[in-house]
Amino acid sequence: MFKRCFLLLSAMFALIACGAYNSKITLDKPDGFYKSGDTATCTVQLFKDDEPLVGEKVFYLIRWENQNVKRGIFVTDGKPKKFSYRSDKPGWVYFGFQVLDENGKPRSGKGVNKHKLINRVTEIGAMFDADKIRYTAKRPADFEDFWKERKAEVDAQDLQPKLVELDSKNKGIKLFAFTLSCPRGIKASGYLAYPVNAKPRSLPAYITYLSWTNTDANRWSAVNIAKRGMVAIIATWHGLPGGKSKEYYDATLKKLVNGGITGIEDRDKWVMGEVPIRVLCELKFLKSQPLWDGRNLVSVGGSLGGAQSTWAAALDPDVTLAVINVPCFCEFDGAAVGRRGSIPRGGANHKIAKSPEALAAQSYFDCVHFAPMIKCETYVCTGFSDEACHPSSVYAFYNALPRTTKKAITTDPKTGHFGTTVNTRGNSRFRRLLEEVKIGEIPSEVK
Repeated sequence: MFKRCFLLLSAMFALIACGAYNSKITLDKPDGFYKSGDTATCTVQLFKDDEPLVGEKVFYLIRWENQNVKRGIFVTDGKPKKFSYRSDKPGWVYFGFQVLDENGKPRSGKGVNKHKLINRVTEIGAMFDADKIRYTAKRPADFEDFWKERKAEVDAQDLQPKLVELDSKNKGIKLFAFTLSCPRGIKASGYLAYPVNAKPRSLPAYITYLSWTNTDANRWSAVNIAKRGMVAIIATWHGLPGGKSKEYYDATLKKLVNGGITGIEDRDKWVMGEVPIRVLCELKFLKSQPLWDGRNLVSVGGSLGGAQSTWAAALDPDVTLAVINVPCFCEFDGAAVGRRGSIPRGGANHKIAKSPEALAAQSYFDCVHFAPMIKCETYVCTGFSDEACHPSSVYAFYNALPRTTKKAITTDPKTGHFGTTVNTRGNSRFRRLLEEVKIGEIPSEVK
């Protein structure tokens, strides 16, 4: 008992000693946009319990297109520090900062865990000539024929929808778990919700795609969107049954997907190549709902959900508005243009993930190759601190959209990927877009 109390007290004192860290970090150009030949200057000041940090070691890191170009340690003196990077070509620079403990390890705790994966106190990024970023890897010659064949398969498929009604906890909303039978033995799953008393062909349709997480889709998001007067679907990316435990999704997806490596060297066998087939089937199912007005169809997603929203907009001409937040699957062969390729990168299997065979297969699913096919109004969001789905790759996608496509992109130098994708200007733009089609407020899952 005494030992347990001692350990608890020690932990409490450690937390108190650690304090809460925060920072002030800026660029000399607040929007983070520079021209080639410019120098981007970052000014950072660190604080502990709102007092300027003095006498602690800080590790700093400067990366160009995710390659370390400068790193080091400085001791805080309570004053702002400046760090600079000059580029003669288009691309992305990143500045990150970690507070170190007495053993030289990054501290953890309140104000430190900016990311779920990396203990950074603060970070910021900048883009050089963002509008000139291009992806030069060749689109497969049979790219559009490949997708015409798969669309034809979906058109001919009896989806055999299986719906299980669930308690929506709202008398005015119907809620269902659904599963669909897709071509090639693929399954799709998610939740469907709509207002009870709506008239046939009276409601906009809205589909949100799950990001790359080992979870079920959030049924309550579907309910909340339906409460705003829409036919709503929240779709999983993996097609597994809903309502299972986290342990179930972790174990099943580890076996089936293996971090996205399964079948990666064959365009017809790659496990992630099943996801756009699900997207097409889910859209077909959504459009079959009697309440859909036949005019307004919105697709929304972030990260892998952003890739799914891209595929939806490119492959289904009925999509009228696409919201594509921090999309992955842009520039699989990033090395061809001096950038890091999109996930999956393979970890220990990185040689397989980026082998010539894998890159050839992945090219059929690269969002940049889909961009020229997108005709609907498109909203894109990226952050210049995003180390997962790099802003330069997102700009390669955005710059590949047709000139005739009505589009907008919003950015933030301090916005990253790991739970920090809120973008105030982007949300305001999205709100206006939704008001134009009378859809209402921004659902929480896209904030």
